[in-house]
Amino acid sequence: MAANASHFVGAAKNGLGRYLCQLKRLTLQFCSQGGSSRGLREYIDSEIAKVAKNSPQVAIYVRERRRRHPRLVAEFLNGNSRVVSVKNFSPEQVAKHVTALRDMSGVKPVKLNKRWHTDRPTIQGNWTPFMYKKNLQKPSPESRKTNSF
Repeated sequence: MAANASHFVGAAKNGLGRYLCQLKRLTLQFCSQGGSSRGLREYIDSEIAKVAKNSPQVAIYVRERRRRHPRLVAEFLNGNSRVVSVKNFSPEQVAKHVTALRDMSGVKPVKLNKRWHTDRPTIQGNWTPFMYKKNLQKPSPESRKTNSF
């Protein structure tokens, strides 16, 4: 039976198969007295039960940190974690960040575009889209006289 379970977990893929939420644990850390935690405290009082019910695969922890600014700590299945400061945020802004963390894959972003560099520059110059375009200006009458064959 254990072999079948590991085969099933390996077969679940995001995109082509069953969706597997990558967020493993979400910790909401706040101060019970601090003014910067007001929005997070209101969010916890009103919305956290709905979020927990809609996302049963995510473990949600609420932790008090005295004399500290509020933050969200997300831990993903691949081992990465992400910390988001929610200092002086409204409950709507906190909800937006919780949703974004829940939908994230946990993979760190990779910059795809790189600056062009070569060790052997060309003598002819770099290619441009206008390299083989014909000159659209009308030739002057003087150039017609000099270029006649």
